[in-house]
Amino acid sequence: MRKTILLSIIIAVFIVPIFAEESDPAVFDKKVGTALLDSIAVVFHDLAIGGDSKDAVVKRIEEFLIKIMTDAKKAKAQGQIDGAFYARYARLLAIIKLSLAPDPGGILVPIINEEMRRFVNEVLGEEWKGSGPGAIGQVANAIADEIVNLQLYMDNLEVKAKLRKEWEEKFAAPELKKKKELTEAEIK
Repeated sequence: MRKTILLSIIIAVFIVPIFAEESDPAVFDKKVGTALLDSIAVVFHDLAIGGDSKDAVVKRIEEFLIKIMTDAKKAKAQGQIDGAFYARYARLLAIIKLSLAPDPGGILVPIINEEMRRFVNEVLGEEWKGSGPGAIGQVANAIADEIVNLQLYMDNLEVKAKLRKEWEEKFAAPELKKKKELTEAEIK
């Protein structure tokens, strides 16, 4: 029984992805992705210059976050960005929103803390400090790192596709390679 389960896992991890659809790097519009990332700079610029009351700045930023989230959804629907970029970008906007969200009663504190903890841990590999200036700086660093990670993701889509193909070839059994080649030949 254990051998059957182990064999199933090996097939699922190494063989099935060979036949899975991979996003096409040629379809990803890097100009759109870059514009979406650049739009986040506007959020931080607005925070830095302030000027108005805190509530007015937060309201303005929240309205802008809604606009750029709408832009991201539209870009994904039109195939200009892929699902991986979209998911990470949407999470980034959610973290920014949670960072700004007023919660006077503290009702959302457990949810906000859990999301911040997970985000900081996944992006920086650190435990989140939880509160105070150190925690704010840590979240800001994680946001900056994730922006850079998304830029690197966009810049390396072709490299990723090439490496993925190489790894698929390493793990494919010879008879599965033949079957895939025959299937591809039939399609052409």
